[in-house]
Amino acid sequence: MDSIKDYILWMSDIPIKVTGFRDADAIVLNNLVYINMSRVFEEKKDVVYLRDCLKLIEEDKVVPEIAIKDDKYKDLLQAAVDSKRFGNLRISNYKDIKSIEPPVQFAGACFHDDEEELSFIAFRGTDDTIAGWHEDFIACYCVTEAQKMAKEYAESVIGNDPERHWMMGGHSKGGNLALYAGTTMNKELFKHVEKIYDLDGPGLCLGVMGWPSVDNVISKTTRIIPEFSVVGRMFDMNIPDTKIIKSSAKGIFQHAPISWGIDHGRIAAAEKNSSVSAWFNEFFANWTAYSSLEERKIFLDEVFEAISAGGAVTLADLYAQGIEGFKGIQSRLKNSSDVTKRVMYDFTKQAFLSSIFPGQK
Repeated sequence: MDSIKDYILWMSDIPIKVTGFRDADAIVLNNLVYINMSRVFEEKKDVVYLRDCLKLIEEDKVVPEIAIKDDKYKDLLQAAVDSKRFGNLRISNYKDIKSIEPPVQFAGACFHDDEEELSFIAFRGTDDTIAGWHEDFIACYCVTEAQKMAKEYAESVIGNDPERHWMMGGHSKGGNLALYAGTTMNKELFKHVEKIYDLDGPGLCLGVMGWPSVDNVISKTTRIIPEFSVVGRMFDMNIPDTKIIKSSAKGIFQHAPISWGIDHGRIAAAEKNSSVSAWFNEFFANWTAYSSLEERKIFLDEVFEAISAGGAVTLADLYAQGIEGFKGIQSRLKNSSDVTKRVMYDFTKQAFLSSIFPGQK
């Protein structure tokens, strides 16, 4: 099984116009949008191409803004900037916005193949910040600021050049943002969107949005999820064009798209999702089905307040606290509401009663 970097090297001298845009190309671009390109855009005010990111590599400034850290991003970017297929892509409208209070994490960029008049809006997924993860789960009970920003972003960039062949997508939270933008944006502008890629991103909580029609969005969407998919099966929208991809990682770490496999230029297809990820999906579906929006808010606010009270700002901080940090969260949750205690009890009970965990990956 080849890696995403192998795909870039294999297709290095082959422009998109020869093969057409592939699913693997969407995976490449949604990996690249995780790289912090702020420095490139600060120093280069005019037209920016992906090859201009070479300076980040030379100065060892390749910083991947991703929840599940991986040291392969520098090599991935090096392969991309050296290739004709990706290095000549023009990048525009780069945005990177973070806020702790209110919790907001939004980032996106447009990748343009000017020879083909093709443009891809890539929304970044969740980064390493606790605030970013908190905002992800806020979508369980209300529309988030990042979702609103994604709609405005898509309308702005497409509205400025509607005649191009537009695609948009994202990994994890980025996939959710692409789905939200497609569902809520100006209908005339959405006609110019030819394809949406949802890469292991949660679906839309339609109850929060007032049950909008999503048939047109679903018909344009390709969803790619790994065998162990948890995030990507939350609020499952039953997208017909769903593909399961193999990963070189284990368990929850399969969520990282840089670990996904390629087979002869196509995604390395797997047969089905793991039973453990299916269990998590069932628990989440049951919880959201039988909880009110207010109950979801209470539970999530209390959990993230308990996490933040320990001083953690990022997942790395939380990991560094080790078992003592986990005990501290448990201790703070002892004083939580009955709503939160009930959810924690139900989760623990069902996990222990389930027969699927022993021996599973």
